[in-house]
Amino acid sequence: MPHPHPLPAIPWDGSRREFLGLSAGALAATTTPAAVVAAGRTADIRVGLIGCGGRGTGAAVQAAAADPGVRIVALGDLFPDQLAAAAHVLGRDAGRQFTCPAAARFAGVDACDRVLDAGVDAVLIAAPPHLRPRHVEAAVAAGAHLFCETPAAINAEGAWRVGRALDRGRAAGLTVASGLHSRRDHELAPFVRQVREGALGRLWSIEVHASRGETWKVPVQSEWSTAEARLRNWAADDSLSGGHFVERHVHAIDRGLWLLGDPEPEIAEPLPTAAADGVAVRFLFADGAEIRAASIRGVAAAQGVRETISGSRGALNLRSAADGRRFQATMDAFVRSIRSGEVLDESGILVRATRVAIMGRAAFLSGRPVGRDETLVADSLAFPGHQVGRGMNIVGV
Repeated sequence: MPHPHPLPAIPWDGSRREFLGLSAGALAATTTPAAVVAAGRTADIRVGLIGCGGRGTGAAVQAAAADPGVRIVALGDLFPDQLAAAAHVLGRDAGRQFTCPAAARFAGVDACDRVLDAGVDAVLIAAPPHLRPRHVEAAVAAGAHLFCETPAAINAEGAWRVGRALDRGRAAGLTVASGLHSRRDHELAPFVRQVREGALGRLWSIEVHASRGETWKVPVQSEWSTAEARLRNWAADDSLSGGHFVERHVHAIDRGLWLLGDPEPEIAEPLPTAAADGVAVRFLFADGAEIRAASIRGVAAAQGVRETISGSRGALNLRSAADGRRFQATMDAFVRSIRSGEVLDESGILVRATRVAIMGRAAFLSGRPVGRDETLVADSLAFPGHQVGRGMNIVGV
């Protein structure tokens, strides 16, 4: 499905499949000798946390709840006060499973590496999105099983790096779990299965629209440098978060891909939007189906979410099936995989959803259609702010 204004070819070293980091299945499981067991007893699973904000701390609590043998043994964050706050919550909510002494709470630019050097079996990667490619690469190099929050990157180059690293992790038998928690929603999963089996006939269109208020911000303190203020408020800085369409709407985009059977869109094209801080895109697929995705951010935005599926036999509201237990279910699956040795491989869905969101952002910012093989070049032209994000790696975890 070519468009009339092609962009230069993507100069990557490997194939598109390598770029996507795709496995044979979206949730592939294979047997490996890496099970964390010991003769006659359950061995501890030593877990480190990289990124001690609210989401990372919550993931660590959920990891402890998933298995009594989990031990949270190392914490890493750029800021000491984040470490202290996470330690307080984990000491309260994980109890004796929080076995991280002060000497294993690492602050500073090398915190990621120091956590990985602390003898961990697995890491939870929840630092800001612009740092995740480096953290995924480091975790794979260290041989640690990993859970990675989404998006996996803020630009196409970062998504490519994550895909290549997770290819190496797959070859090494590492478990990879993603923060795309909808896939572990106990109510939504059977609903999606029925739709994919034809409950609505041939799918025509999936709409995933969200209007949200302003992104959270913490009050800037007088003693903070400009760089520190930006990093502490990364969610409101597009060059560190990837922007709200990539950072927040990736989950909705992933639900749409899941419903369609996880294909790659052939093309993304911009759609008009009257919102000053809105992004609206249509993804077109080879079989004629489409995903229409729109994300609006701002004080004036009337908050609300609409996710609908239309097919030849009717239409349904997707979000009516949502189940709030999906966060814990995601961590249960991650820890269960490590315990059993049945490798969980969610690298494909993690990288695909990230890349598709970036592809849509590139189309909208450039004001032109973008084909799937043009994403890397189109994104570098349409989102030059990622250069700032890359530079901030030197002061990141």
